[in-house]
Order: sequence, then C-alpha cells, then structure tokens
Amino acid sequence: MAIKSFTLSQIAWYRTMSDAFRQRGLNADDLLAKSGVPIGPTDEMDVHHLSDLFSGMWEQAVARTNDPGIGLTRVGHPLAAFGVVSHMLLSSTNVLAAAKCLSRFAALVSPTFSMDVVHEDKVYVVSFAISGGRRPVPMQRFDFLASVFLAGAQWITGKRLVPNVMYMPFPEPADTTPWRDAYGCHVEFNASSFRGEFKACDFEQAIPTSDPAIADMCVRMTEQAAQELGEHFTGKVRQMLTKILHKGDPRREQVAEMLCISERTLQRRLSEEGTSFAELVDAVRRERAERMLARGYLSVTEMACELGFSDPSNFYRACKRWFGLSPSSLRVTQ
Repeated sequence: MAIKSFTLSQIAWYRTMSDAFRQRGLNADDLLAKSGVPIGPTDEMDVHHLSDLFSGMWEQAVARTNDPGIGLTRVGHPLAAFGVVSHMLLSSTNVLAAAKCLSRFAALVSPTFSMDVVHEDKVYVVSFAISGGRRPVPMQRFDFLASVFLAGAQWITGKRLVPNVMYMPFPEPADTTPWRDAYGCHVEFNASSFRGEFKACDFEQAIPTSDPAIADMCVRMTEQAAQELGEHFTGKVRQMLTKILHKGDPRREQVAEMLCISERTLQRRLSEEGTSFAELVDAVRRERAERMLARGYLSVTEMACELGFSDPSNFYRACKRWFGLSPSSLRVTQ
C-alpha cells in the first residue's frame, strides 16, 4: 500500500528535534547519516520509514551522550517550527482548547505521532502515540513529545504546567531523578501507554494572547494547510481500509490500532472532517466494487470476499443500494 510520502524539509518536528540536538552539542544531519536508515533530506519516505529514521536518530543521540534522559531536553522556543499551528495555539481560549487543536492537527507538526485529550472525572488525560516502523520506538521520542508539549504550554500561558502524574510504557531506569525533575511529578513506569494526567483547573487557565477572531482565522488556515499537504485524517483511514478490506468486515478498533490511536480519537477526528467510520467503509467498498464490476474477472462471490462481506447476499443488497441493480446485472464478463 502506498502511504503519503514526505521529505524532511516538510517536517516541523525534524526542525524541532534539530534544535534539541544542537543544545546537546549534536548535529542532526550527522545523526541522520548514522541512523541506519538510508535517506537524504530531500528524499521521499512513507510515515513508517520516517518513524524509523527518527528512532535511529534518538538511538544515536543516546549512544553519543550516554544519557538515556536526553529526550527530556527542552528547546528554547518549542513552537518555533510549527508555523500557522503556533499562531492557532497562541490565539486559543485556554490550554484545553489549544491541546485539542494540537490533537486535531498533529499531523501538520509530524505525521509520526498523534495525541488525544480526554476529560476523566476531575482531570484531563493527554495521551501520545507514535506510529511504528520496523524498529522499536525508543523512550526518548516519547519524552521529547511530552517535553515540547509542556514547554509549549508554558510558553503560551507564562506558567509552568505540571502533571499530577506521568505514565510511561517503559522499564524504570536505574535513576529516575531526571524524569521526576523534568516533569515535576511522580512518574509511573511500566504503564500501559504514554500519557499525562493534569488538573482540570490547569487546563482551563486562559491564554493571555487569546483572540477568538484570530483563532478562527488560524483554524481555517490550518485546515487549508492540511488539505494542501494531503494530510486529512479521512485519507489515512481510507488507506488502512483499502489494506485490510479483503480480510473481512473492518472494525473500528482494528483501524485505530493500526493508526496508533484510541477508538474515541478515531471517531472524533472523522467527525471533525464530517464523516464516520461506517460511511468510509461503505464509500471504499463502493469504489472498489465499481472497479471490480467493470473489469468482470471475478465472480460475485469472489468480489464479496474481496470487499470484506461475510455473505454474498450482503454484497447483493449493497449493490442494489449503490447502483440500483444486482451485481450479476452490473458485472461485465470477459
């Protein structure tokens, strides 16, 4: 399956990482060359290749500094490379609104990660997920995500944002002091996912530069930027459905896992783009059905299987709904 391709020059996150490496006396281009992933700054890659590249760079950074906590490095200006996204965050009403905007447009910062913001009881939980490739994702990449998020929140509010607790799905290091100092809270290792729990009052604090009119304008500009880059979330889901459709009726949880996000995030982001999982499954099936019926080299039963229908009769009913005719009537025999 072809996945949307990228060049490093397009990735804001690469520039943000480069800033952090520079603070530690490291050169991003050198780390790039030694990452073990053959790629150049202008070469194209898919999201899994890009993820492996970032993982290799952080692995190199740890090896050269002998510092497993290097991902906690805070950049001088955390939002400098974010372009219009930074203006959108600065003009948001409060930290919660900014976090939700960042969650919605995370792919503009980097196609390799996603985040989710959920209200639970009296706290907000921010979860981060990173798309994997062929190599494991090192802890430092998650640390850097959290570091930039916290530094960005402090930059737009003027106040330090301190979690109640941070959860990390990695073994506990021999010395946890760097993590406790960086996050300012208890850190729970060996957790099920990477997430931070925050006080509701901290997420509801106003942003001094908030401006509803500018925020609306920035959201429109960000939506346009996402469209121009082909990074609509709907497109990603369509790609996943195309890959798995022949294996049976697609399930939301299956696609969410492939995208490294929760089902709730999957549903929310599709809703934001004016569609739903069921509508996308139906649309992808119809498009593929049209192509297969026109070619006519498969039997009706074979086509039903390729489209993930558990019973040919379901394919029959879908064809009547889509085209007003049965698949046998539409099928062009060779």
